[in-house]
Amino acid sequence: MNIIVTTGGNIPSKYAHSFNVMKMAQGFYKLGNDVKVVAPMSIPSLIRQLKSKDVHSFYGIDMGIKIKYIPVFSLKALKQSNDFVQFDYSAAKYCKKLNVDLAYCRSYRIPYYCVKMGVPTIIETHTTNYEHPDLQGIYEVSNDPNFKGLVTISEDIKKEHIRRGIPERKVLVLEDGIDLDRFKINDNRHFWRKKLGLPTNMNLVVYCGHLYEEKGIEHILLTAMMLSKENILFVLVGGFSKDINKWKEYCKKELISNVFFVGFVNNSEVPKYLKAADALMMPYNTKVNFEVMDVNTTSPMKLFEYMASNRPIISTTIPAISKVIEHDKSGMLVEPNNINKLSEYVLELIKNKEKSERVSMNALNEVKNYTWNERCKKMISKLKVET
Repeated sequence: MNIIVTTGGNIPSKYAHSFNVMKMAQGFYKLGNDVKVVAPMSIPSLIRQLKSKDVHSFYGIDMGIKIKYIPVFSLKALKQSNDFVQFDYSAAKYCKKLNVDLAYCRSYRIPYYCVKMGVPTIIETHTTNYEHPDLQGIYEVSNDPNFKGLVTISEDIKKEHIRRGIPERKVLVLEDGIDLDRFKINDNRHFWRKKLGLPTNMNLVVYCGHLYEEKGIEHILLTAMMLSKENILFVLVGGFSKDINKWKEYCKKELISNVFFVGFVNNSEVPKYLKAADALMMPYNTKVNFEVMDVNTTSPMKLFEYMASNRPIISTTIPAISKVIEHDKSGMLVEPNNINKLSEYVLELIKNKEKSERVSMNALNEVKNYTWNERCKKMISKLKVET
């Protein structure tokens, strides 16, 4: 099939939304489809392209996936990354011009225009902002034969879209996914520590992702403080500069010295850091307001990367995690905001190698059900996209 993956956001971008878009493009591509990503060309996206140098490496995707940038036309849109009305219409026209078999859209106006132009269209949305004005257009065209369906990551989100008018047969719930091929690399942790310049004489606990407060970063640092007398280094990979500086100041103030901030790395490098670890952490701080995600409906891509790395996971018992990870079987789950338990499980998994290997292998076997390829295959099949 000839598939266009469209997004209204900047490519490249460090936000999880853009990684979901590009990983879906990878999934469609690996099924043997001709795939092109269509994204806006704005000043922010141009600057990020120049900084990243290699967009495909930035996202860890195949070079065979083509990227088409369509310029924004108004001066206002050129300066801002959130005013792309003209781009949305142009992107839909481009899909129509190429007579694509499917437009997979991670935005609201593009799928509306695509359906109106007779292009077979799927929209994916993870938002719980059902009153979003541009989302109303999707409800308007939801009975059109060219509207193939809406994909989301939560049964609660699905129910609300159905309540608002989208036919139940056209709403599909799928967890996020993983590209397992990227993790078919050397499994020796010391090999990657030498390659990455990390200590080979210490146990490493790794976190990889954004450094937002709700991501439990303070809990990782407090765990590091509690285990300061152990031979453990906590390695945090990712984050914006402002967040890195914030947590470095926190460590300085609290005299936490067994923490190392790597900073942002291209997604193609992530498996190497995960493989270098003795254990992986992804706690959540439920005492703060969740501004970047909904703790009840999210499907964190990081979880599946952790599972694919064949390293033991310590996380928090929240719906997004406990629906995938089973405590003491495929990972260790801690009730929210319990630093003592986080510390206990970190130490246990480092010292109990047999248990560490058992939960790691169980997670690796489980994650095989969550590949991007399978996700794309289910989407095409269950939403009855003609091939």
